Parts: sequence; structure tokens; C-alpha cells
Amino acid sequence: MRVRLALSLGLGMLGWIAACGGSDGTGSVDIGDGGGEAATDASHADSGNNPVDSGGSADAADGAPVACSAAATAACAPVKCEATLGCVQCTGDPDCTGANKFCIEGACQACRSNVNCGVAAPVCAPGDHRCHVSCSVEGGITCNNNTTICDTASGACVGCQTSATCPLDRPICDPTTKSCGACLKSSDCAVARPLCLLSSLSCVECITTADCGAGKTCDPDAHRCVNACATNPDCAGTPATPVCNTAASVCVQCVGKGDCAGMPNTPICALPRDRCVQCVQASDCTTLDAGTPICDNSQCVQCKDNKDCPGVNPKCNNGMCQ
Repeated sequence: MRVRLALSLGLGMLGWIAACGGSDGTGSVDIGDGGGEAATDASHADSGNNPVDSGGSADAADGAPVACSAAATAACAPVKCEATLGCVQCTGDPDCTGANKFCIEGACQACRSNVNCGVAAPVCAPGDHRCHVSCSVEGGITCNNNTTICDTASGACVGCQTSATCPLDRPICDPTTKSCGACLKSSDCAVARPLCLLSSLSCVECITTADCGAGKTCDPDAHRCVNACATNPDCAGTPATPVCNTAASVCVQCVGKGDCAGMPNTPICALPRDRCVQCVQASDCTTLDAGTPICDNSQCVQCKDNKDCPGVNPKCNNGMCQ
């Protein structure tokens, strides 16, 4: 699928639990600041305007909805487990509070549609569910990167409007995020990677550890079934992930800040995904570089939108005011 939902979770959150899986983007838990085609999967209906169903989504055969097992639910604590997204921040709007009060694909987001945005930034972009300046007005935001198309009807930058504009390796236009992906349901996937991970619209081997065999666990980033671990020595053969998250029985990059001490550019252990990143909140960025004060998708940037560039360089492009 394509995006990929960014979530803002507190630093007190426990380590990522592989038994519940997860992914980039925008339904997996990734810490930061805060009309198309008909959907073919119930959890993707209504162009992203419905929260994820707490009962879980379709199974690998797109049959009756399935819920997370008791073990998978316990493994995801203190976050929640959703069968097609893995460990998520929310399964419905009641789980979300403050500025990010809408639950969309497991993430608490700032807006669901343009009606949730104000005058200064009136457009709710389907890719990140944040309020932006319109791309269809003079002096508006410039569409680039993965959202190169300006949807003049909504004023939002999108990656696609129909599947006809999607590449062969990502042939389906998701009506929720208006971006191209490999699948909307598991029947879109091949046998080698039979499950559709809705948070990234990608075909994967596993979403939760229940999808793996005995002695295996689901890697939360790669969504592959890997050997389970019990202690750090069990991870000696995986130099990129040398620490055992014992709650999830999976080898990860870190379970605490001390594990990132030798990485000056990525000194923070982002939970629950257990990886070393630049930031999880704005204060982490001002400590590193006052010129990039905003934390966006675990990266310190100068801006997210034109409204962050009030000076002589009034447009935000790739996180920089130009």
C-alpha cells in the first residue's frame, strides 16, 4: 500500500513486539511530532475515513474477520494488536486524544478530511492525514517526492488518483492514501508472501508471530519469519539487530537509549519499533541542531509545510525552506 501511517507515542512505551508485527509508514507505530476507486477490503473502505475495526481484518484468504490471539495481544502491550496491521497505537477514535484524535489505519492522526483543517492549512492530505496548504491555489504547496500529483478538487498532493497511473511493481491505487501499492487484500499476494500488510500495502510473509511456525517469530520491520531469541547471544549472527527483545523473542537494534550510544546521528531508541533514530519529539531535534527543529518521521527537518517557512524562503521542499 503505500503509506504508512506515522504515529506519536511517548518515550515510556515498551519495546516493539514482533508478535504483533508492524511497518513503516504510516499503521505501524513510528514515532514523530505530531473520490477514487472503490475499496476492496473492509478495513480500507470509505477513503480512509473509518477507523480500523478493533475486531481485526480479513484473514489470508480474505474470509471472515479474525482477531489477534490472546498471546499476540499480550505481546503488543501497552499498544494494541490489530490483525492486519500488527501492533498499533489505536483501533478506533476513542483511543486517540489531543491534536491527533482520529484513528486511521492504527495511527492517531490530525485529520480525516478537509473539514477537520483550519484556514491557514485547509487541506487534509490522504498520505499523512495532516493539514497542509492547498496545492491548487497560487503560491500553494509544491507536490513532489511520492506525491507528485495535485488533486485540484481537494487541493491535496497525492501519489495517484486511479490504478492506471501506478507502476507495475505497485499496480494498485489505494483510495485511502491515494498512493500506489502492491495489494489491498491478501488475495492480491503470491504464495511466497501471502499476506497483505495494510499499513504499507505490501505483500509480506507474516504480520504477527501466529503466522510463523514453531521456534519462529515475525520480524517487525521485514515481516519475515525469523528464529526466535531468548538472550542477546542468540542475536550474535545479526549485527544490525544485536539485542534480544525478550518480550517479543526477536532480535532488534535497541531496547533502550544505551543501545544507541555509539550512534551520534541516531541516539534515540524509538519504541515500540526498537530502532535507533534521530528523534521522537521536537526537543530531540533542538538538541542536535537548532536549524532543524521539527521531528518528522523520526528525522529532524526544517519544515513540514509552507507554514513552517515564514521568512525569505517561504516554501517547504523535502524538509527544507526554499
